[in-house]
Amino acid sequence: MVGRTVLGVSHALSGAALGLGVAGFATGWSGAPPDAGGVLTFAAVCAGAALLPDLDHPSSMATTRFSWASAVASKVVRPLSGFAYRLTRAPRDTGRGTHRGLTHTALFAVGLGLGINAASAAWGAPVLLGTLFVCIALAIKGLDAIVPGPPSLLIAAGLTYAVDAWMPGGVDGTAGWLGTAVTLGVLVHSVGDAVTESGAPLLWPLPIRRRRWYPVGGPRPLRMRTGGRVETLLVAPALALAVFLLVLLVVPGAGELALQLRDRVGDLLAVREPR
Repeated sequence: MVGRTVLGVSHALSGAALGLGVAGFATGWSGAPPDAGGVLTFAAVCAGAALLPDLDHPSSMATTRFSWASAVASKVVRPLSGFAYRLTRAPRDTGRGTHRGLTHTALFAVGLGLGINAASAAWGAPVLLGTLFVCIALAIKGLDAIVPGPPSLLIAAGLTYAVDAWMPGGVDGTAGWLGTAVTLGVLVHSVGDAVTESGAPLLWPLPIRRRRWYPVGGPRPLRMRTGGRVETLLVAPALALAVFLLVLLVVPGAGELALQLRDRVGDLLAVREPR
């Protein structure tokens, strides 16, 4: 349980960091003024989507987050992944392909993003609202181990409403980038799994060493154990620091707010000091 929790936190943090970097710096390069709500929403969707690939695991955070609904989704995803594995396996492939299979591939990440874009073009707001709610709820749950709080589903519903009510263009304004944010989140999850001991079949179905489900990863001695000391004591804290710094760097107004809070705390401490 501890290992799953830590890995969930790492996935959510890596998705948030990537989302902040892409949304913050992309708007700067394009010349368009960045919007704090848009940057944070993009990052939240990336963070939540970074947990979605583990729907192929029966006890993952993504599978248990939405009660029977996500459990049913997992029961669809696992057999589908296993079917794709059996259909395309090469002579040297081993295993069943039900975990770290189809959902951990770059092709799946791109396909899911394109599917969300196509569905939102066809059905509009319901798809956009549903995607935002699911991803924000997963992001909150993924980070809950760091900052526990009230029921995350209620917070996610409130934040989804806030996006629709206060962001420029409302929820319809997310249609142009929502699928991209989901794709990036799913990709960063698979890249994160690739640096663990098991690797991830990112490049499926390309044949590599007579395998189509080749577990892409770094050199074996550098791979870390899921939920191990390296992840717990080094990777997760480094990702948390990166997210904090990126918020200050790319979210409009965040740096100024942090300075104001620092000055306010300093004033309060100065008042309480004995004379």
